[in-house]
Amino acid sequence: MQLQFQARADDWLKQLCNDQSAQVRILGLKFVGRGQEVAHFVDIALGTGSPGEARQRLESNPSVMSTELSDLSQQHMMGVIVAKSCMACPSILGTNLAVFVSSARTGDDCTVGYKVFLGNEGVPLLLSRLSKEGVSYTVKDIGPVSPDFKLTTRQLGILRSAMEMGFYDFPRRISLTELAGKVGIKPSTLSEILRAAEKNILGSFLSEGDEIEG
Repeated sequence: MQLQFQARADDWLKQLCNDQSAQVRILGLKFVGRGQEVAHFVDIALGTGSPGEARQRLESNPSVMSTELSDLSQQHMMGVIVAKSCMACPSILGTNLAVFVSSARTGDDCTVGYKVFLGNEGVPLLLSRLSKEGVSYTVKDIGPVSPDFKLTTRQLGILRSAMEMGFYDFPRRISLTELAGKVGIKPSTLSEILRAAEKNILGSFLSEGDEIEG
C-alpha cells in the first residue's frame, strides 16, 4: 500500500524553512548510537542565504548533534544531519513492520509530507503508532501502489525481505550472498532484482518534481 501523510517538522527543519526558505528532501533515515538519535540523509535547496549560514544555524540548534554537508552549488547542499529526535521517526523506524520511505520533504508551510510503502495491515498500525507517539498528522492518500511505480510482485517481495533482514541497515545485518540464500536465488539474480527495484523507486521519486504531495 501507498500511504501519504503530513506532519509537523522538527525544529531544525522548521528553522531552515523559515529562515532561509529552504526545501529539504529527506532521502534516508536511520537510528544511530543507542537509538536515541536519528541520522537524516538530506538534500537541501536554499531559497535565500548561503550554505555557510545554513551550517551556522544547524550547529546552533540544540537538537542537532552533528552535520556533514557538501556544497553542490551556492544554494544546494547534500549530506547527513544527526539530530536528537525526530517527530515521526520512532513510528516509522521503530515499528517491526517493513516500511519503505519513498519520499519526505518540507512544504511551503514548513510541514513535512511523507510518502511510505508498506503492507495492507501496516497502515492502521503505523497511524496508531503515530497517534500514540503524539505526532499530529493529516492523511493525504491511502491506496495501492500507483501503476507508474512499476514494481513487480517479485521485486516488492524481495525488497521487503531485504528490508526486514537488515540488508539496507547501516552497517548491514545480512550480506547479499546470505540474503540470496534466504530467498532461494543466486546472488547475481538477487543483485539484478534489487537494482531494478531501486531504479524504479528512484525514478518515481525524482519524477515527482518539487511540489509537495503529502
